[in-house]
Amino acid sequence: MNRVINLFILLCALNNGHVFSKSKDSVYVIKITDTSRIRKIKEQKGEVYINPASVSDTSRLIKRKPKQTETSNKSTFNVSRALFGPFADFINDYIRNYHNNHGERISRISSRSKGQFKLIENIMKSYNLPREMKSLAIIESALNCNAVSPVGAVGPWQFMAGTAKMLGLRVDGGVDERMDFYKSTKAAAKYLKQLYGMFNDYLLVIASYNCGPAPVIRAINSGAGSSFWDIKSRLPKETQNHVMAFIATSIILDKFSNVLNFGNIPKGIKPPKADFSKLNSFAGNNESSVEENEDVQKPKFTQEELENMAVLKVRGNYKLNAISNILDEDIVRLKRWNPGFDENIMTATAPIHLRIPINKLEKFIISKDEIIAASIKLRS
Repeated sequence: MNRVINLFILLCALNNGHVFSKSKDSVYVIKITDTSRIRKIKEQKGEVYINPASVSDTSRLIKRKPKQTETSNKSTFNVSRALFGPFADFINDYIRNYHNNHGERISRISSRSKGQFKLIENIMKSYNLPREMKSLAIIESALNCNAVSPVGAVGPWQFMAGTAKMLGLRVDGGVDERMDFYKSTKAAAKYLKQLYGMFNDYLLVIASYNCGPAPVIRAINSGAGSSFWDIKSRLPKETQNHVMAFIATSIILDKFSNVLNFGNIPKGIKPPKADFSKLNSFAGNNESSVEENEDVQKPKFTQEELENMAVLKVRGNYKLNAISNILDEDIVRLKRWNPGFDENIMTATAPIHLRIPINKLEKFIISKDEIIAASIKLRS
């Protein structure tokens, strides 16, 4: 017994009056009687001082192994100047800053939302949409089913009531299916698919999801170009940031996916074919696409009409009477804007122009299948 006591005294002397013990999980507990040393130890990096008054026996200093945090590829991501020209530096800076400011938050959302992500990815796949669309739900609501925006958009996908109802969601005094994660995700996928059928460019789809398709159509019809980068300055600032946040968030979540390939490159840039050989690989069978304002002067329209007109390219079983009925639009105006449309659409081997009021564009996009079914019925 005396030998044990002597050994204990020797250890105390060697360690300047401190006794160290090591637990199994590599947590070091240091018992200290010299309070002046406590203040010094508090300043050491990686150590946490526990107030002596908060424990029953003595003060303790706990030193743990550094926590391993998920790292992103922000340091290695770099946009090619050959592909994006003068936009390359802007994209690189934006993504780097976004990762610095929001990377940890997005990683936390990701770690607790694996089940929700899986559901979103499965639904998007069923609509032939890319898995990266889950990033849109993050920047819309952080996957919060109870999220309500200042303008009244609700749920994880932030639908306005009118859009939700057109997509088949129930929104009334008793039930608001915008808050149902599964049903609202199905509705979002349907809407995104229809938007892509119009724009054939996922970055323009994200822009349209934020501000509505009308401002995007106006920007394209201005002649600035047909990619997000070409019309970026003509879109609302919020929409510009929304698209960029989608890009940055997708790069954090899906590190091996170049989400920039989801959009067309800036006007005038001619990339090597190999770099964009799979561009818009999620296209599927689309029957319509937005067309630049190349022949909108035929027939003659007033300037006011041009500013409020959406010019589309369509093919398939469309009929102006069906479009008029479902969009609740004046058939006389539709026929004046689209002379010979019903006959031309039946014989055309390529898509032809369809002009509709720009404020009816969203309803046209959402109701496209209904319009085609009604057109077929009218022709039979």
